[in-house]
Amino acid sequence: MKFVILLLIGLLVGAMGATVVVNTLRARDAYARGLMDVMQHHYSGLRESLRSGRCDATTSAHALAQLRALAPDVDTAIYADATPDAPFREFRERFSTTLDAATPADCAALGPHVQRIGKVCDECHQQYR
Repeated sequence: MKFVILLLIGLLVGAMGATVVVNTLRARDAYARGLMDVMQHHYSGLRESLRSGRCDATTSAHALAQLRALAPDVDTAIYADATPDAPFREFRERFSTTLDAATPADCAALGPHVQRIGKVCDECHQQYR
């Protein structure tokens, strides 16, 4: 009986320790995940408005402005204490260039730009995930 109680106490202490470690590891990347989630939200809004055919210049301009505002933060989110490596800088530059070229004039003109934005994101995520 004494061994069973000690085993249960050991399992409880081990589970609590594992929880602390997992939470610490998750908190380490919270800013980067949060930034990517917000960027994904705005990109998805653009993509869905194009798919539904109900995109307007105001909504598209807002989503593009948000993406442009968040793009410079990607460097510090991923590489908080170091300089990004050359391939990452190239992806970031391509992303910024693609965002700058996108204009929310109409759905037909915006469609190819949104596809290019998604392609740049996918290529970067394939290399860095």
